[in-house]
Amino acid sequence: MGSCVNKFQGRNVILNEINLPSPKNEILDESSNIISITRKVSKHKAPVIDSRLLSEVYIEASTAQILEVPKNPKEIDIIRHSLAKHFIFRNLKENYASVIIHHMRLYNLKSNEIIFEQGRPGTNFYVVSKGKLEIIINSTRVKILSTGDSFGEMALLHDTPRTATITTMTACSLWCLDRKTFRSTLEALELINYEENKKFIDSISVFQTLNISQKETLVHCLTTHTFNPGSVIVNEGDPGDLLYIIKEGMVLVTKNNQEVRRMGKGFYFGEQALLYVSPRTASVTAVDCVKCLAISGKELNELLGNKLQDIIYENSVRIGIEKDPLLQKLTKFQAESLIKVMKIRTFTDGDTIIPSGMPLNNNITIVVKGSLAKSRSSVLIAKVFDAINAENVIKNTKGSFDESIIAIGETTVATINRDELESRLGGSFEEITSNNDALKILRRIQIFRGLGYTAINHIIKCMKIAEYPNGAIVVEQNDPGEAFFIVKSGKAEVLKDGHNVRTITKHDYFGERSLLFNNFRSATVKAKGHLVCWVILKSQFTEILDDAIRKQFLDRIELQDDTVELEDLEIVKTLGSGMFGNVFLTVHKTKKILYALKTVDRRKIAAFEIQENIVLERKILLELDHIFIMKLVRTFKDHFRLYFLLEYIRGMDLFDVLREIGLLTESDSKFFTACLIVILEHLHERDIIYRDLKPENIVVDEEGYPKLIDFGTSKIIKGRTFTIVGTPHYMAPEVITGHGYSLSADYWSLGVLSYEFLYGKVPFGDEESDPYVIYEKIQEHTLEFPRWSDRKSKSKEFISQILSVNPAKRFGGGFDTMKLHSWFQGLDWDKLLSKQLKPPFIPKIKNNKVEVDNALKIPKEFQETIAQVEAKDEIPPPRRKASRVPADWDEEF
Repeated sequence: MGSCVNKFQGRNVILNEINLPSPKNEILDESSNIISITRKVSKHKAPVIDSRLLSEVYIEASTAQILEVPKNPKEIDIIRHSLAKHFIFRNLKENYASVIIHHMRLYNLKSNEIIFEQGRPGTNFYVVSKGKLEIIINSTRVKILSTGDSFGEMALLHDTPRTATITTMTACSLWCLDRKTFRSTLEALELINYEENKKFIDSISVFQTLNISQKETLVHCLTTHTFNPGSVIVNEGDPGDLLYIIKEGMVLVTKNNQEVRRMGKGFYFGEQALLYVSPRTASVTAVDCVKCLAISGKELNELLGNKLQDIIYENSVRIGIEKDPLLQKLTKFQAESLIKVMKIRTFTDGDTIIPSGMPLNNNITIVVKGSLAKSRSSVLIAKVFDAINAENVIKNTKGSFDESIIAIGETTVATINRDELESRLGGSFEEITSNNDALKILRRIQIFRGLGYTAINHIIKCMKIAEYPNGAIVVEQNDPGEAFFIVKSGKAEVLKDGHNVRTITKHDYFGERSLLFNNFRSATVKAKGHLVCWVILKSQFTEILDDAIRKQFLDRIELQDDTVELEDLEIVKTLGSGMFGNVFLTVHKTKKILYALKTVDRRKIAAFEIQENIVLERKILLELDHIFIMKLVRTFKDHFRLYFLLEYIRGMDLFDVLREIGLLTESDSKFFTACLIVILEHLHERDIIYRDLKPENIVVDEEGYPKLIDFGTSKIIKGRTFTIVGTPHYMAPEVITGHGYSLSADYWSLGVLSYEFLYGKVPFGDEESDPYVIYEKIQEHTLEFPRWSDRKSKSKEFISQILSVNPAKRFGGGFDTMKLHSWFQGLDWDKLLSKQLKPPFIPKIKNNKVEVDNALKIPKEFQETIAQVEAKDEIPPPRRKASRVPADWDEEF
C-alpha cells in the first residue's frame, strides 16, 4: 500500500506498511540519514487473555499418584531455587513464597507416562524432585528435564494451549502447583496485606486529611524493612526522611541514652521527616525481630506531585469550604480556583491573626491547623476546618472587628480577601453561586455533557431569571420554541391538548430541543403557584455555538431516542464477527438513522457461561455518555439472542490509521494521547477500568477524532482487582504478576500507546509473539528510546513517568496532574472536547448510501439474516458441570 514520508527531527522517516522479515523494525542508514520503521500488520482484535474463554477441564498427569506430604529442607531449597528462575515468583514476598510452596503437592509417576500433551489447555506448574522427563515438540525431542528443573509456568497466569508434550523417561516425583490454588492463595495474601497497610495509613494523624486516591498512592509506595534484635533503626541527631510504621515486633525509644518508651505493632515514628528536613529527636532500636513499613518524604512529594505539607493544607481548606454553609455552594471547579490563590500562614501560640479594627468585609479565614480565640475573652471561636468571617465578606458587611483574634497553640490558617474572591470567581459570590444549581442540572442533561467548562460558563452567563405568577402561561402548545427553561423554585403543570400530563418541580427542565431545532411546542406549561425559572434564549445560545459544536449536539440527540424497536430496523450488511457476537449495520426504516446492532446468541452465552459479563457490559455502557466513547442507545432480547443497539461509527480503527499516517509527529501524538486521557478520565470517574486499551479498540471517526469501542473486558471496581486480562504488549506489570491492580493499570496501556504513536512500535517485546516472553520483557522494564528521537522532547518524560513499574508513580495526582504535564502545555482541553482542534488524519470513508437505499427498497428477512451469520459460528458443547444461572438473569434487557 506504499509508504508515507514525514519530516521528523531533521531526518526523513519512512514508515512501510509491509511486515518485513527483519529481526528489528528500526533501521538507520547513516549515509542517507533515513530511518525506516516497520509497523507490524498483524492484529489481535480480541484480548489474548479473556477469563470468559473457559476450556473444558483437561486433567494433567492423570496417571499420577497425588500425595499431600511435608517437604524437607532440601526439597524446599530445590523448589525455591526453581521458583527464582521465573518472573512470576521472582518478586514474591518471603512469606508468600513459603505459603505457596506449602500448597504444592507431590505427584509420583512411573516411566513412559504423559504429564500433558501439546495443544491441550494448561492447568499446572511442575518442579522436578527426581527422575527424568523429555520435552517433545511436533513429535521431536528437544530437551531432557531432571532434578531442579521446572515447566508449565504459563498455566499459572492463564489458560493457554501447551506448546509441547512432556512425558516421563524414568519414574519421577514432581512438586505440582495448580493455577486455581496459586491465584486464590496469592489474592488472599495480597488482600490481607493491602487491608492491613491501608489501616496503618488511616491510623496516622498526619495522613488524616488525605483523600482516598492519595491514601491509595501511599499504600502503593510502602516498602518493608526487617531489623534483627539490637539493630538501630534511627539514630538521634541523624537527618531523617523516612516514616516508619511497626508491623511486627517491639522497638526501644531512647533520648540521650535514656529509655523514653517502647512501641509495638501499629505504632509509628518519624512522621516529622515527611514534613520537614529535620534531625531525628530520638534513637529507635529493635528489641526483637522487627518488621516495619516505611515511606520516604522525598518519594511522597514525587508521587503526589506536591509537598505533603502543601497537600495537607489544601485538603484541609477543601474540607473547610465543604463544611461552611455558604462556601459549600461553590462548585468543585470554583472551590479549586480559590484554593490555588489562598495564602497559607503559620502563627505561634498567642499571635494575633486578625487584629481589632480590621474591616469585617476583608478576609475569609479557614483554620487548617490549631484553633482561634478572642484575645480578651479567650472564647474559642474556631478549630481545624472551620471557616470564619465568610458571611461578612460575601455580603460585604460594613464595620470592623472589635476584638483581636489570636492563635491557640501553633496555628496555620488560609486566607483570601474579597477582591481575590470575586476575581477568581468572575463576579460576585451571590451571582456566581445563584446559577450553580442550574450548572449542575446542565451537566445532567445529555446534550450538554460533552461541553467543556468554557462553553458551559458561556451558557450560564446567558441565563436569566424569570418569574411567573400562579396560572401564568410559560409556553403555549404549538407556539414556536424560543427558549429553554430550568425550574429554580415552585411548580408547573404540563398540559397537552388541555389535559394535565404531569407536574414539574424544582430542577426539572423543558424545551432543550428548541435551542437547536425550529420545533413547535408539544405542550403547554402553566405556573402552579409562584414559579421561578432560569431561562436560556435560543438567540443567545446560537451565538455561542459554532458549526462543530452544533453538529455534535445534533448527533448526540439522535442517539438519545430509546423508543427504537427491533421492528423499526432493516439490516444493511454485516460489519464484523467476534468470539461472542456479530455486529450488523442497520438503518431506521423511517428516520434513516444508521445504527450498529450487536447480537449475542443465547446458545453461546450458555456455552461460555458469560451471563454476568453480558449484564456487566450493558451496565457499563449505560453509565457512559461521552463524545469519544461509543454510545449505547438501548438493548433488546428475544428467545434466540440478546441485542445491543449502538452508535454507528463511520471511520477506521486506529491500528490502520497509524499505518496510514506513518510516524506521528509530537503534535499528532499529543492529540491522540490527550483524547485518550479524557476518555479514561470519564471511565475512571465512574470507577470503570477498561483493561484492554490498544489501537484495535479505538476507531477514528469521520471527523478524525477517536472513539473507544468494545467494553467486553471492562469492570467496575472499588479498590483492587486480580483478574489477568488484556493483550500482552499493553498489559501493566502488576496485571501480569497477579498481585492485584487498580485503575492505574490503564495508565500503563496509555503509556504504551503514546510510545507507539511516536516510535512506530511498542516499548516492550515488540518483536515477540510468545506471551511469556512479552511478559518477561515487561517485567525487565528496559525502557529505551530510539537513537534518532529528540532528547529534549517532553514526551519522553511523560512516557517514562506513566510507564513506571510502581503504579503509584504513574501520576499519583490523577488526571489533573497528568493534564498539567509540560508536554501538554498550551493544549486547549475545552476545544479538544468540543472537537474544535484540527485532527492529524481524516479517514476516507466509503459512501454507503447505495447499500442503505437497497436495504430499504429490498428488505432482508431480519431473523433469517442474523441466523445465517450465526450458522458459521462454532458453539462448544455444554459443560459437564454447568453453573447455576438465575432464570431472570437478563430481565434488564
